[in-house]
Amino acid sequence: MTIEQDVQTPSEPVLPKKSRASNLNMVRKVWPWAFLILMVVVFTISSKVMNNVDFISVRSVQGILTYATQILLIGLAETLIIIAGGIDLSAGYMLGLAAVTGAQIMKTLFAAGANPIVTIAAGMLGGTLVCIIPGFINGWLVAKIKVPAFIATLGMGYVIYGAALVRSKGYPVAEQPPYLGAIGNGFVFYYWPGHASSFFKMPPGAIQSDLATITALVPNVVLITLLVAIVVWFVLSKTQFGQHLYAVGGNYQAALRAGIPVDKVIIKVFVTGAILCGIAGSLWSTRFTSGDANAGVTSLLMGIAAVFIGGASMFGGEGRVIGTVIGALIIGTIQYGLVVLGISPFWQYFAVGVVVIVAVIMDQFGRTLER
Repeated sequence: MTIEQDVQTPSEPVLPKKSRASNLNMVRKVWPWAFLILMVVVFTISSKVMNNVDFISVRSVQGILTYATQILLIGLAETLIIIAGGIDLSAGYMLGLAAVTGAQIMKTLFAAGANPIVTIAAGMLGGTLVCIIPGFINGWLVAKIKVPAFIATLGMGYVIYGAALVRSKGYPVAEQPPYLGAIGNGFVFYYWPGHASSFFKMPPGAIQSDLATITALVPNVVLITLLVAIVVWFVLSKTQFGQHLYAVGGNYQAALRAGIPVDKVIIKVFVTGAILCGIAGSLWSTRFTSGDANAGVTSLLMGIAAVFIGGASMFGGEGRVIGTVIGALIIGTIQYGLVVLGISPFWQYFAVGVVVIVAVIMDQFGRTLER
């Protein structure tokens, strides 16, 4: 073969492989949004056909958002930890511990005649802060003792659950102060056509029979959860701590060589995740005006599922707050949609499991193509 012939011979194309990887990466980012839209369409049609109910309404949207709040708060905690290359199987039990501890504080102060507002504030703060203890122990075991996060948090989860059951004696902690339910089940804005509107409380002059004519917008728990999500997004995107989380989860050894204080980062992320679980437990108490050790048992796996559905990698180093938000909305839509259709809620676990499997397959397939 001559030099001229060799020059004219076309080289092996490399663009198609890059193009396939690029396209798949785009699919990995877009498919949760597409699936959420698909779920809304399916439930809209089926609810109209089966029950003659409009699925798309202010009430249903707010119902979905309320369903998603607890899942999202647990999911945000898991997002931080999973990005750093770990996982926290005690998160749901921490929620229960926070709910029980906060409810007991409020019950004690209320019985002692303390101001209801002070009582609620003390209970929510105490319930949130108590979670720092198991969170720190989790981080210390993983960072210093080198116990795998799966094992350390699994063991701590049972310790926390046992402690919450002992404190509550296995029963919900009731006898809570007034206004507690108004926080968890209230709304930011109330509009009473032809009369008045108000923020955070019912319009003046409204009575029980007027509730059907009053439009309530933005549940309080949704607003609080949104503010927490914005803070977590800021931490991940705009702070050195957030960048360290991606570095540690992406390549542990490289992070060490770069001078990142890996042990401190790991301890801090488990403590931060515990605080988020504490907030979730405190909000649970406001919604159900009690405290229960079992409050977060089902939320743990749903929260982890939301993280993976949202595009986080099980190997660490990848994850976004907006992805976890979409994952929580998908699960919330499934839960609320099944209720509207009158289908057994047990099917939600089947549906969420299928979605998680699809998410993991997308992640694995994408990594294979990238290699």
